[in-house]
Amino acid sequence: MKMWRLMIIALTLTAFLPAATAAEGTMIEKDPVEMMTIPAGPFIRGSASGEGRLDEQPRRKIYLNAFDIDIYEVSNAHYMKFLDETLHKPPMNVFADRPFNEEEDIGELPVVQVTWHDAVDYCFWAGKRLPTEAEWEKAARGNDGRLYPWGDQAPTRQQANFEKDWEEKKTFVEVTALPEGQSPYGLRNLAGNVREWVQDWYGSEYYASAPDKNPKGPETGILKVLRGGSWKSFDTDLRATSRSKGGFALKTHGIGFRCARDIGPGQTVSQSNAR
Repeated sequence: MKMWRLMIIALTLTAFLPAATAAEGTMIEKDPVEMMTIPAGPFIRGSASGEGRLDEQPRRKIYLNAFDIDIYEVSNAHYMKFLDETLHKPPMNVFADRPFNEEEDIGELPVVQVTWHDAVDYCFWAGKRLPTEAEWEKAARGNDGRLYPWGDQAPTRQQANFEKDWEEKKTFVEVTALPEGQSPYGLRNLAGNVREWVQDWYGSEYYASAPDKNPKGPETGILKVLRGGSWKSFDTDLRATSRSKGGFALKTHGIGFRCARDIGPGQTVSQSNAR
């Protein structure tokens, strides 16, 4: 087994242990993406009976420790840097019949055609990890139980990239786009653009039995959770509570990711300031 894969297995086993140290306001040089600290505390997760889909129920109050999460989806430019440094297999170029790293004018678009393992590998390289499903939802809806990242109003084109046909590079918006659709914590494109891998195994009935503090999903499973809807999703899939799933080898034109990281003991809750 390759050393890189052994390192990934080690990450999977230890991803949720507290970080040893972290200085206030620091950045990760390999992945200088602006991150937002989501403060510790409770939030409302899931949908009430009669709302949403059955696998989103019940609606419960969940407590999470503080964590950092990328404000933006991982872009092609940042993913190319990862490829250059690791010799990781590149994704398929969805725009033309030439190598991914030779495509022009896609640097600020979200990377797609990545498997769950690709996302885990990138986050590990960056000194981060994938967010848990609960962390993703709190980052998307805040503490007030809103329906969408921006509130309870149905999505508009100024808030989300959705219900589109394939239009080559125009299919996506840049990862920094659509500030009107940002979440209460300032995260962009949590609804639409690309679905996002998270850490958890999928369980259709997990919400009913999950712990009230720092749930991490079922211990085992077959499918991984995807959140957030994509450029081709209908508005119902853009809801902050909406869940989808896929095999960890799945890769499509509509799946990407963003990273998160633990906040270590003694770290001051703060926002990193670079991109």
